[in-house]
Amino acid sequence: VAYGYLPTSQDDCSPLDIRNETLGHVKNQGQISWCFAFTASDMLSYTFDKQRISAADVALNYNESLVGRIMSTVDPNGTPHETGFTKVALIKAMKDGLCPESVFPSEKWIKVTNGIEEEILMPVAMKEISELHKKRKELTEKNLPFYFKFKNIDAKNFLSYLQTKHLRNFYQSLRLKACENDRESFDARWKTKMVFRNKGIFRRVNEQLELGRMVGLDYDSRILENRQHRGVKLSELHTSGIVGRRWNEERKSCEYLIRDSRGIQCTRYDQSYDCHEGQLWLGESEIYGNMTSIVYMLSTPRR
Repeated sequence: VAYGYLPTSQDDCSPLDIRNETLGHVKNQGQISWCFAFTASDMLSYTFDKQRISAADVALNYNESLVGRIMSTVDPNGTPHETGFTKVALIKAMKDGLCPESVFPSEKWIKVTNGIEEEILMPVAMKEISELHKKRKELTEKNLPFYFKFKNIDAKNFLSYLQTKHLRNFYQSLRLKACENDRESFDARWKTKMVFRNKGIFRRVNEQLELGRMVGLDYDSRILENRQHRGVKLSELHTSGIVGRRWNEERKSCEYLIRDSRGIQCTRYDQSYDCHEGQLWLGESEIYGNMTSIVYMLSTPRR
């Protein structure tokens, strides 16, 4: 595996850092497996230079795609379906339009109990909503113990959506109502491309970085905690963005800056990595030995 790829030479590994203010801090997906949507939202925000795009909206919209509907269920923990393909998420989002993070947050939701507001981590909020949904037939505006507040959503709307038969329909109604006045469409000339691991994969990564484009990386997450890990297990698949490049003189290897979606802390990663605010440098052999594919966006000429 270590020698199965064409390594990037030092001459072709000049320093690059494509991050900008649009990306902002690294968001935290928490205990919900929406890494594909968090990466897709970063890629869309960066590509179109928009205010931060809601990863929660991207994930829930993905669940309405053909592949999403085939796979989609409400998981036992009460959260919507949690895994997906970044390419499909990008295509579906660009087709249907995107909602700002400020309108439909992806990290914390505002819970209102007896008029008192508090911020709750989104996965925790979803579990509370799931438990409330089980009692939906008993609920009225008078005995509703709490609701989650969004733009265009008050207690009455929340209760109305909660009383639908399927919890997945609740989440779709919630995001559509919250974002109805803020959803934006995008330039249809932009397409997405997925490339599976091959010996020339880093040439493709470097081409995109040099064009100033963010690259989505699909890989085994265990490499993040154990630098020596090699191999891919489907249950461990993870997606992050590639936003930079540099040459490591000590290792004689090109390295890439991985923008994860676990917040700004570095304590969860192998401590031998150079990590800063949730972004860490991985070498080509480490990436290649654990990756499955890359995804990126490209524009097509006007007709």
